[in-house]
Amino acid sequence: MEIHSSQFSKNYKYKYHFSEQWNKLISIDKVRLGKILEMFQYSIIAYILVVIFTTILNKTIFSKPKEEIESYNTLNLLINTFFELFLIIIIMYYIQKIILLFPSLPAIFIPGFKEHTTLSYVIHTALIYFFLEIITNLKYRMEIIHDRLLITDLRKTDKKIK
Repeated sequence: MEIHSSQFSKNYKYKYHFSEQWNKLISIDKVRLGKILEMFQYSIIAYILVVIFTTILNKTIFSKPKEEIESYNTLNLLINTFFELFLIIIIMYYIQKIILLFPSLPAIFIPGFKEHTTLSYVIHTALIYFFLEIITNLKYRMEIIHDRLLITDLRKTDKKIK
């Protein structure tokens, strides 16, 4: 079996790329430590803000008992849940703006460190997870909507089969 030089070149390029990416993955330098510190810093700030906002929301908007939520018809439940989720999106937008008020600690102590490069990780994972898990009844509302729409869809499917 003959190996062409282009095949060898291509395989070498992939091996080099893997090796280069592997070295970047396992390297620990000031920038990597700075990014981890920045993620930690903004996660703490985000968590504190989420606890404050969700406490307020749980005492006001999301304080309805489950029996009342179950009594809504599906359309009202969908509309209410949509507007509540929209409110949460607006609040999350402002939480991100509040987080940006705090200077990045690594940017202060590490020369040349680019601040806020890890903020999207905090916002898209920690903040969303914290927010949606701490709000009471939101998950329950979503389950009711899912069940009602799924059951309605299954009934339609059963009628078509018969």
